[in-house]
Amino acid sequence: MGISRGRTGTGRARSPLDVVSGWGIVALAGVAGAVAAGTVPDVIKGWLGDQRPFLTALCFVSALTFAAINLWQQRSKGVGIVISLPQTTWRGPWSNQWTAAAADHARRHHDSCFVVRRTVPAARPGDDEADRAAVREARRDSLELAYELATARLTELSEADPSTPVSLYINAALPDAFELGAMFKFNVQRRLHAAGALSAAGRGSESAAERRSDETETLPGEQGDQAVSPRVVLPQRSERARSDFFPSIRISSHLKEPLSPAEAVRAIALAEVVEEPDFEEVPDGTAVAIVVHLADNPLMVAQALRAARDGCYDTDGRWERCRAALVIDGGPANLPETTAYFELVVRHVYAAWRTWVEARPQYANLRPRLFIAAPASVAFALGWLLGNSVKAVPHPYQTDKAGEPCISS
Repeated sequence: MGISRGRTGTGRARSPLDVVSGWGIVALAGVAGAVAAGTVPDVIKGWLGDQRPFLTALCFVSALTFAAINLWQQRSKGVGIVISLPQTTWRGPWSNQWTAAAADHARRHHDSCFVVRRTVPAARPGDDEADRAAVREARRDSLELAYELATARLTELSEADPSTPVSLYINAALPDAFELGAMFKFNVQRRLHAAGALSAAGRGSESAAERRSDETETLPGEQGDQAVSPRVVLPQRSERARSDFFPSIRISSHLKEPLSPAEAVRAIALAEVVEEPDFEEVPDGTAVAIVVHLADNPLMVAQALRAARDGCYDTDGRWERCRAALVIDGGPANLPETTAYFELVVRHVYAAWRTWVEARPQYANLRPRLFIAAPASVAFALGWLLGNSVKAVPHPYQTDKAGEPCISS
């Protein structure tokens, strides 16, 4: 486990906006200082002359400049909390590169950065039931420790200034991100933003134009108050060229808001809801499957439905077969990398599940299980929304009690 924090950082690359802003402040301060030093004697001498209006305006502008510089220097950029939870079965460079990139981005875009790294045990093929039970217990301990460390930092921030913006950089297997989101369900911080890793490949810093576009974009037909605030950080790993992280999801009750008719149309274009998939119902099944496919994995839906029908283990080690299934399928394309679309698809999944359950009261007593392929930020947000009642199924799916895996790639 690694834990670190820093007040400042020397990132490998600074965005153009940061450079321009820094030099702009220095230039403004220099000009304002020179103007003030050079004009004060003239003001004293010529105050009663014909130049009174001009000198008054000049002093007023100089005062405003100094006030603006002071406010700029005092502004809060919040804190970035990087939570990296690599599994023991992952290749090392993937996790290390992501953690380094996230920490570098957090230091460049926040007043402070706090890093929590905890290796999460994972079962291996051939492990017997006793070994798997021990791995599940150790996994739970790792997640709880990571949560407690992050919560301690959030509590410290809340006591100092409850309005401090907080951004979470999440790097974890999807079931772990889902469960971590469930743990944060009752966190009481006033500002909490979550995002996760889409890719481990290194990317360059995004341009100022790209960042401004991401910070202000709204969906077609939405009002401006739905736009992402410039205070929101950029913690989601990007797959676009010349960018590294972008705003993903703001965690708050707005994710539970019903979709408007216009939003529903746009959401269906992002992910199709299949309420009656090609699934052979299991009469004695004790669970229902929620299959969320929001990443480019063409075999995922078919493999998940097969595992749900044949029976598989969830993160608690419970083996069950599913009596029915709901599929939310985003198809072959990745989600557009903006906050508006990421939040829309999370609300879409939540609304689809609620609607499906309400229309099928005969399944109310069955345990829901989540099969998911999506960005980690989506898994975290769904955990925050559904983690109190839904259990995730880890991939590769263990489809029989002998531990034979069902994999989609």
